[in-house]
Amino acid sequence: MRFVGLCPWLLSSLCLMAEVPDPNLGAKPLVITAPSGPKAEVSDPDRFSHLPRLFLDDAGHVISAPGRWERSDWITAGVSTAAVLGTALLLDRPMDQAVQRNANGSWDRGARAVQQLGGTPSVLIAGGTYLAGVAFKEPEVRATGVDAMVTMGVAQLLLALPLKEIVGRSRPYEGQGSHDFHPFGGGNSFPSGHTVQAFALASVISEHADRPWVTGLSYGLAGMVAMARVELRQHFLSDVVAGGLIGTFVGKTVVSYNQSLRANSRFKASVSFAPSVQQGGYGITIAMKF
Repeated sequence: MRFVGLCPWLLSSLCLMAEVPDPNLGAKPLVITAPSGPKAEVSDPDRFSHLPRLFLDDAGHVISAPGRWERSDWITAGVSTAAVLGTALLLDRPMDQAVQRNANGSWDRGARAVQQLGGTPSVLIAGGTYLAGVAFKEPEVRATGVDAMVTMGVAQLLLALPLKEIVGRSRPYEGQGSHDFHPFGGGNSFPSGHTVQAFALASVISEHADRPWVTGLSYGLAGMVAMARVELRQHFLSDVVAGGLIGTFVGKTVVSYNQSLRANSRFKASVSFAPSVQQGGYGITIAMKF
């Protein structure tokens, strides 16, 4: 089994800005800006200096997301929770036993290679995508890198790590069984952090690329990371199912919200008014910037 990396470069057209010059005779105009949506005052949310603010903004948006859910969203959340609990009750123990019965050195070596996509390489892919977007002046490529980095940070710091501490589940290789929980007692099996990371990256790439084959390849590689963690007995099956759901949820939420910020920053309009003094009369000059 070979490690396969995915880092598609997405190209997009630059948005042009046009401005009608203000022909007033030295008078200071009164400018009224009409933002088109939330946070429209941020001229470029992907600028490096804006990233800390963007991270906090995205974190708040993810945490408060349930308050904006509709009935269909709650149904989806309920089905996802049932899938995790059902897997834990029905498949965790049989799957772990099957892994032990079919232990194979070559499979383990392949799994150790594949699982790395849920570790440092995923961070390097996100950072490299951002730098490539900056270097080649491609806004969409830069945005993909930003969303990937923010998604991984939010998913790990706000959800995965706190849940590990709260749930306190023992790892399979510790031999305590699939129902050994010690809340706030040091167990860190649930959820799988590698799987969270892999699915966070996959969901961001999929959302930005919007191509079926990219979606299939991205999520396919993330799924291989999840199964590698089960193969190595680092996690039970329900741990990686939960990790996949967390990474995907945060990724889709972050991309959707940040794309709205980018649209607002690119296409916001402002109107300025200024008194105009001309030979033979007075008037008002109106200038628009978009």
